[in-house]
Amino acid sequence: MRAVGPLDGRRVLDVGCGSGRFTTALEQRGGLLTGEGLDPAMPAVAARRARTPLIVADAQRLPFDDATFDGTVAVTLCEFVTDPHLTVGELSRVTRRGGRIAVGALNPLSPRGVARRQHFQRPPWHAAHFVARWELAALGRQFGRVTLHAALFAPGALPGLDKVGPLLEGLGRAFPRFGAFQVLVIGKAPS
Repeated sequence: MRAVGPLDGRRVLDVGCGSGRFTTALEQRGGLLTGEGLDPAMPAVAARRARTPLIVADAQRLPFDDATFDGTVAVTLCEFVTDPHLTVGELSRVTRRGGRIAVGALNPLSPRGVARRQHFQRPPWHAAHFVARWELAALGRQFGRVTLHAALFAPGALPGLDKVGPLLEGLGRAFPRFGAFQVLVIGKAPS
């Protein structure tokens, strides 16, 4: 959420919104959201959580005009597209100058990723192409100023996370290559 920045009244596109978990969190922070996903079944799932308009579209050919959004978000999307570079290019195309793009990707080389290797052999993860930290940074360089962060990945409420989470996130910042979740932030230059 920190990677996305302030949202009050800003137009944001959540690309690959899936079940709407992040879409809903972004809405609650005041963003004017649009959610996008390729699987036609997912907007129905996301609609149970989010109030935002949800569309079915291909992330590599988004049906929006250039510079439509103040920001774009894609969480665990690059793992499932055929061309992550083309996808990040589309995110950049629909994001206005001065806007921000946040791309989150799982790190299979993190301690958590290594521990869950068996999990990644099952659907839908068996078809995933995990993007290495250096690849993620390279994806964004031609589109703006790039920063890359590591973060704790908590798929749900974990006991004691409010106490242990900040410590783990601090360790993730100190040793970013081992963070379970990598977050690429692209700041597009203002006009």
